[in-house]
Amino acid sequence: MSSSFVDPLIIETVTRLCETEIPKYQTEECYNTIPRALFTAMCEAGLGGLSIPEEYGGIGASAATSAAVYETISRYDIGPAIFLSVHAMVSGIISRHGSEQQKREYLPKFASGELLAAFALTEPNAGSDTAAIASEAKILADGFSLSGNKCYITSAGFADIYLTFAKTEDENTSGLSGFIIPKETPGMSWGKPERKMGAELSPIASLFFDNAHLPKSALIGVLHGGRKVALSGLAGGRVNIAACANGLARAAIEDSIAYMKERQQFGKALVEFQGLQFMLADMHMKLSASQLLTAKAAEDIDLAAHGTNTKLSSSTAKCFATDAAMAITTDAVQLFGGAGYIKDYTVERYMRDAKMLQIVEGANQIQRIIIAREIIESS
Repeated sequence: MSSSFVDPLIIETVTRLCETEIPKYQTEECYNTIPRALFTAMCEAGLGGLSIPEEYGGIGASAATSAAVYETISRYDIGPAIFLSVHAMVSGIISRHGSEQQKREYLPKFASGELLAAFALTEPNAGSDTAAIASEAKILADGFSLSGNKCYITSAGFADIYLTFAKTEDENTSGLSGFIIPKETPGMSWGKPERKMGAELSPIASLFFDNAHLPKSALIGVLHGGRKVALSGLAGGRVNIAACANGLARAAIEDSIAYMKERQQFGKALVEFQGLQFMLADMHMKLSASQLLTAKAAEDIDLAAHGTNTKLSSSTAKCFATDAAMAITTDAVQLFGGAGYIKDYTVERYMRDAKMLQIVEGANQIQRIIIAREIIESS
């Protein structure tokens, strides 16, 4: 079986789940929360274990299958796709770098939905620049004492486990280390969800650590080896964000066509005007190119064991697809005319959600730096 094969039964299952479950939570009462019942339903369908090996209760899905899942979810609402992709990224990192004890303790519970995972790297003065991280974990005889702040953390306050990164230092070396931190850890707290432009079903908030005591068993990977651990999940994360952008763009195109078939102007439907047809054609071309780049990046991840460069293709896909989604959703608002600016219609939400995708998992300016460096070094 090709690594790029996607079982259509999985996508059919995800589609049914989205159609029946997601609309229940697209309400003001649920916005800026993670409805636990929704997460549970997703995990019951196997989605909590996408990146978890079968021996730990997951389904060990290929990157291509995962991307198809996130594109499908994002067609209905980008919020669940975002918090699920972060959950999967943490699961994948623990699968690759965790000790056997950590894998057996956390992965089955991630797969079942008993535990929701979050990834805590970004700080007020450190995002893509991991060297600027100021949070510090002092090394103690019986573990670590963590102090510092994290910001814009997906699922903060709702997640049960936080994969957190902080500076660790001793007399001979310094570096970044990763820690698996349960929500109930003394000295750890979080702020209120931020008031965001979009992605209402994927809340973000700040985390605060005040001499939070962590046992030695909290360390993931080797001491001072946290940068490698953190970056190991970014290629897959960027492909998944590209897939989310494709789902969002596809929704914008489909909704635009449906509206243009119904809306009449000057005695005929909007869809009959050639100038508007040209806009639809451009939107379709951008989405098709994005889907191909995303499929190539997912295939590279599935073939990474053979030495395939995942950094270049994942950054290319993420940057192109999210820029395309921003352009496509903006055009969708234009095609709806005045109705596109009204919240009773979907496209204004798509446009707001698309803006976020150009920023998360490394802003697109950072992606362009990565792309340029990779092509220069390989030439």
